[in-house]
Amino acid sequence: GIVQRLKGKQGRFRGNLSGKRVDFSGRTVISPDPNLRIDQVGVPELVAKILTFPTRVNEANIELMRKLVRNGADVYPGANYLQEKDSDFKKFLKYRNRDSIARNLKLGDLIERHMMDEDIVLFNRQPSLHKLSIMCHRAKVLPHRTFRFNECVCKPYNADFDGDEMNLHLPQTEEARAEAWILMGNKYNLVSPRNGELLIAAIQVMISQFYS
Repeated sequence: GIVQRLKGKQGRFRGNLSGKRVDFSGRTVISPDPNLRIDQVGVPELVAKILTFPTRVNEANIELMRKLVRNGADVYPGANYLQEKDSDFKKFLKYRNRDSIARNLKLGDLIERHMMDEDIVLFNRQPSLHKLSIMCHRAKVLPHRTFRFNECVCKPYNADFDGDEMNLHLPQTEEARAEAWILMGNKYNLVSPRNGELLIAAIQVMISQFYS
């Protein structure tokens, strides 16, 4: 009946309205990496080749864009799609003559390039119980298959490394990137908004390792 459609985790509210599927996101297991900065998150190359950011071709980046187009969808760093300046049609670069497309690239064309180092991403662990459950990091593309981050950032996410999974989102406009970094950057959210307690700091085994 209608009540069954609405209620519960798979119902209309929780399943389709509050928790709908979104584009340009990824989810996998997390693991620690003390070599990363506190504002970095390690992203598997496999994920970086699927999540793309639309970049407008200009005089400063045209040679880089040509290189990415030639690499295509399967070689990192590359690009998945090209949308020409005066067209609404996207070309999937995997099955195209990429050398010809790269030579004819024009200023104003839109390239959907792979995620690259220092791209702005949103990192979230559910359940999202307070605003620091989702924060902004900078991507660092690495091998292997897990998201990695510095252990100092565990506390605001209430994360540990016994099989937890986390979500990653890639904002799609320059305005969204700027807003995310200024308002949600984890370097600017070091203390709890509730009581001023320091949240991003060395914890547990890290401290004992430093001592020994």
